[in-house]
Amino acid sequence: MTAIRLAARLTLLHRGIAALLGVLVLSMTLLGGALPRVFEDSYERSLLQAVRETRPELLEIAVDAQSVAVGARPADAAALATRMDALRKAMPPALASLVGEVKYGVSTNRLRLVGHVGREPRADNFVDLAWNTGAAKRVRYVKGVPPSNVTTGPNPLTERSTPNPRQDAALTVLMARPQLTTVEVGLPEDVTEQMGLDVGATIVSAGGLLIKVTGLYEPIDPADPFWSVFPSMARVYIPNPAANAASFVVTGLADQKVVAALSQVRERMNYRWGFSAVPSAFTVEAAPRLGAALDAFTAAARRMSTPVMPYKVTSRLPATTDDFLGKLGATQTLMGLQFAGLFAVAFGVVALVLGLLLGRVAAGLVAARARAASTAQFAAVGAAVILFAVVPGAALGFALSRLAPGLDTTMSLLAAPALVLATFLYGMGHLLVVHRGPLVERRDDLVVRPFTPRRLVADLLVVLLAAVAAYLAISRGVTAAPPGSGGDPLLVAAPTAVALACALVLLWGYPYLLRLLSLAAARSRRPVLFLAVAAAARSRTAATLPALILVPALTLSVYSALTLDSLAEGQRAAAWQRTGADARVSVGEGAISPEAIEQVRGLPGVRKVIPFELRAGRLSGGTLAFTYLRLDTAAYARSLTDAPPAVSVPVTAVNRAADRSAATAKGSAAPVLVTRGLGTARARPIVLSGNDATPVVVDHVGHIERFPGVEPAGELLVLPTSVLPEEKAPLRPNELFVFGEGINAADLEKALGAWAVAGTREADLAAIVSTPLTRTITLAFRLSALALAVYSLLAVWVTVVAGAAERRRSISYLSTMGMSGRQAQSITLGEVSPLVITAGVAGILLGTAYPAVFGGGVDLSDYAGGLPVGYSVTWTTPLLLGAGVTVAALLGAVGHVAASGRRGVGVALRAGE
Repeated sequence: MTAIRLAARLTLLHRGIAALLGVLVLSMTLLGGALPRVFEDSYERSLLQAVRETRPELLEIAVDAQSVAVGARPADAAALATRMDALRKAMPPALASLVGEVKYGVSTNRLRLVGHVGREPRADNFVDLAWNTGAAKRVRYVKGVPPSNVTTGPNPLTERSTPNPRQDAALTVLMARPQLTTVEVGLPEDVTEQMGLDVGATIVSAGGLLIKVTGLYEPIDPADPFWSVFPSMARVYIPNPAANAASFVVTGLADQKVVAALSQVRERMNYRWGFSAVPSAFTVEAAPRLGAALDAFTAAARRMSTPVMPYKVTSRLPATTDDFLGKLGATQTLMGLQFAGLFAVAFGVVALVLGLLLGRVAAGLVAARARAASTAQFAAVGAAVILFAVVPGAALGFALSRLAPGLDTTMSLLAAPALVLATFLYGMGHLLVVHRGPLVERRDDLVVRPFTPRRLVADLLVVLLAAVAAYLAISRGVTAAPPGSGGDPLLVAAPTAVALACALVLLWGYPYLLRLLSLAAARSRRPVLFLAVAAAARSRTAATLPALILVPALTLSVYSALTLDSLAEGQRAAAWQRTGADARVSVGEGAISPEAIEQVRGLPGVRKVIPFELRAGRLSGGTLAFTYLRLDTAAYARSLTDAPPAVSVPVTAVNRAADRSAATAKGSAAPVLVTRGLGTARARPIVLSGNDATPVVVDHVGHIERFPGVEPAGELLVLPTSVLPEEKAPLRPNELFVFGEGINAADLEKALGAWAVAGTREADLAAIVSTPLTRTITLAFRLSALALAVYSLLAVWVTVVAGAAERRRSISYLSTMGMSGRQAQSITLGEVSPLVITAGVAGILLGTAYPAVFGGGVDLSDYAGGLPVGYSVTWTTPLLLGAGVTVAALLGAVGHVAASGRRGVGVALRAGE
């Protein structure tokens, strides 16, 4: 109890430093507890966004089976349900937790229409039969009634009722049967126009079934993903519209009784069990296990299948989650890189303040020790002082971190106790090491204090580890860790380790810098300069920890600021790449009339409109297809004055190649630039869309990786209008590049009609920067840069406060010789300046070099719309940041001297000094 009482008194006596230590611990605990929660929440939202942006049919876990053997098929709908239950039970928990709606059923495989009761059948028409549990609730009957029956009865077909003009053998065989099965079906409403079928029609399929149309329906929601899996259920499907004799395929929905009827048909049957995934059920924790779970389910389904009806499991779910986990791993690694340095610097400041507190309470501890206090009692007092200063701040920081929105993680829960434990262990270690020996006088004001062998070995070990980490980070890439691994700790710590090693090297050379300054000061006639350098030399031993804080803090702060600048520039370039202008509007495969273009030019804010043609083309006489772009590239290049170089450079390259090659092109071949896949198509005629009769001969003169505003599905061919004027091939523009300010996409769509789709560069940029992972990484870099700058200032100010007593005593003595207050401030400024300026210059240079050293291993393209991000190093940001921190630190030091005042020499003498 005596030890606790003494510790409480010592803490209260030095309450200012104890409060500062508590605030620092609070800030670290708050950051360590709140940020993981916020980031974990952003990860979950990012996964949810990635899942929702994936077409639902690709996420569906589909089990397909085909059967040609009549005796091995499910006998009825109940048998299909039984197999569905068995498949669901075979799912691992990781997959079962994602499953929502289950849709299963059967369908035929392109049954040819061979007869039509009452009239001649159409050629190349196919009418399939299907039953699916998810179909009936997704349709609305607009004519007739839903199907309800499957019957078997006498054959109603006769040569008079069912014409057979083409003498179809299948129809002849069916007409000879004594009995036939009639299946009632509902068909999509467009079947009347496309295939001539209506309610009441009876048709004959090649499968030996009569099909009676009882109703026509329309999809309740045409955008429902269900119809992308079964397109011929929603409308008449035309597999090859360009063929001279196009085929028409439609699927009729029947009652569940059709399952038993189809089990006896000697045609190929398709069975499908579709397990839909619920987007809200996905979690980051379970995502890494989905690939293995799907493999296990695939193996289980294969064991359940039979040789005559094998199961095939398909799903894009693992590919979607693996792609997300790759981005997530890069994000976590980048944030680990930043926050490893941030918390290292923050703990350095905590250690600095803790050392100051223990130094201030040392007198009381030494007095207790001199009064025969045991080592245990001595340690108990020191431990209690540390806990009194640290625990309240840690508890309050933990409580405040719980208010942050998000999910709990191991780091968020352990941040507070881990910080308290680390601070306690460091403080006790510092206390016992300093006071383990006998009570003898120690002098810390020696100018030269040689490195001990132990210190030298430790420093060399840190430098060696930093060199190894830097080599691995440069050669392998910081963000190259496998998905879900969390990153290699050695690579994540590489930037911080390199900065720490450079700080150690700086400390090795710092005495020599002070010697040079001493030589210059000795020759000066101004005593203030000499006294300032002498004060800096005396405080050199106390500058070790501040230097180890300042250099990494400024380095990582500058690096974070440069990364933010490069990322913002990359996002801006990605928005330009997507849109190609301030706005872009397309009408699909149609053509925009000159009147419509003039109407767009008259819209508010529009400054310039450039029409262009973006369509599909092919090699004449060949099958190689591509996308071609016809554009006035010269006018387009003149409009890209505000575009980033990544956007304007490809356009300039196209113009230069066209100008250089136009005069030397062979014959009438038009010089073009192409992507790599078209590199062999030299001096070949191509067919432009809508110009089949007049092929154009082109000769590629160079390659292009991308072109602004164009994202072709395959290869791209850029055809400037300067090499192929409209006189040779008329331009049929179907898209517009629009330049101006304040352009409204809705106005563009209204001007060009119902088929127009418009977008603006501002909207694309907002979409790029608003993704959860992008917001997370931007917040991490901004917070890191700001916090590191603040901790840099605190390190300098704490150093100034630590030497305040010695400084006031020296100033009191010097005041008897006529030293003014301004000269005292100058001495303080000269004492602090060598360390701050040296560390500031080192941090600026090192932070500016980091993009070149580590930039190649840090992939930021996932946060810039997929466009590669190049680091653009400018000196403006580093100089402003470094100069701001340095000036603020020096002003704070001078302000502390001015605010503290000075004691008279009489006061100092009465205090025994």
